Amino acid sequence: MFVGIDGYIDGWCCCIIQDGIKIELHKNLEDLYEKIGINNLTLIDMPIGLSSKNIERKIDFKLRTFLHKKKKSSVFTAPCRKAVLSSNYNSAKKVNQKITKRSISIQSWNISKKIKELDEFLITPKKNKMLIKESHPEFCFLNLNNNNPLIHSKKTKEGYLERLSILIRKEKNIELIIEKTLENFKKEKVKKDDILDSIALALTSKYWQKNGSRIISQTPKNDEMGIPFEIYY
Repeated sequence: MFVGIDGYIDGWCCCIIQDGIKIELHKNLEDLYEKIGINNLTLIDMPIGLSSKNIERKIDFKLRTFLHKKKKSSVFTAPCRKAVLSSNYNSAKKVNQKITKRSISIQSWNISKKIKELDEFLITPKKNKMLIKESHPEFCFLNLNNNNPLIHSKKTKEGYLERLSILIRKEKNIELIIEKTLENFKKEKVKKDDILDSIALALTSKYWQKNGSRIISQTPKNDEMGIPFEIYY
């Protein structure tokens, strides 16, 4: 089983590759874990390993060096662990500034609840939890596209079709899977690009060993809770 997880507004969009491809939506990671377990490499589009007063997460800056200049902005600098506990954006900025000497973007704050959920999930003892690894969909698409930079934003029709064409090279029925998912989950707020991203992550998981078991890391290797700073691709 190979799994890719992308956050969407009401939960987590999960692509599972096992005797074909299927998409599931889960309200939280606990539910996802109970339903499918973590049986193989699971890639998630969310920061893993957070800054603290004495340990800095540098891996976001490192990842940007691998991306085309037009795609670097797709990598948000992750808030520190204490910032994600804040009640509002202004408070989070002040906390982050105090601990890391840097502010955080509104984009980072908008995903802070999911960062917190994942962080707490990883800190709580669970069987095989460390098989969940951080990845980044735009970087996955770049590598699935033989390292040729993508042209269009994923939020545009052209960007959707560009990414769809990349995935179809790996799995022919991707478009049908996306259409069926949108039909099955009409009442959910999942979007096409959420589904695309989860599939790209799952395919990257599937081909990870074949492609050389590639990992971006940093020094120090772990955050204050012992969670590794690693991005798989």
